[in-house]
Amino acid sequence: MKNRKGNVLLVSVLFIAAVLIIFVFIISIFISQVNSTLYRIKTEMYSINRNGIIAVNKNVANTGKLDYSEKEYKKYFINSLKENYNLNDKLENGEGLIEKIRIKEYEILKKNTKDSFTRKRVENITLHTVLEIEIKPIIMKEFLDEIFIFDIHEDVVLNGVKM
Repeated sequence: MKNRKGNVLLVSVLFIAAVLIIFVFIISIFISQVNSTLYRIKTEMYSINRNGIIAVNKNVANTGKLDYSEKEYKKYFINSLKENYNLNDKLENGEGLIEKIRIKEYEILKKNTKDSFTRKRVENITLHTVLEIEIKPIIMKEFLDEIFIFDIHEDVVLNGVKM
């Protein structure tokens, strides 16, 4: 009788350990996917902003007279986000890993203006962008919904963009 209880306890402990290992493995894969998605968005933010500057100023290349049109840059930025992440006009996607993108800040900062995200002064004219990204949790959506909201910040120095 004593041997049988020990076997049941051992099998139970091994089963619980196996379930925990599988659960931790699934969570680590999800977190890795989230990290790579956030990194991809951050690098694409820089590229989209840089390409927007070039697209808006394509007719004034090499003249040194850039058009600092925040409205035109933002329009290009939003269209690129929608295209790259299959977002609707509200910058939402119910099916993908990225549930929603919200543009918190998008402005051109003049020299010596304080960056609201880093709290540092910018040294050159800068296109300042801050996005709020909502990632869809794979489990326990009701409880984890607020945890998977991230802010991403990227600045592009307008003087440094080579045409």
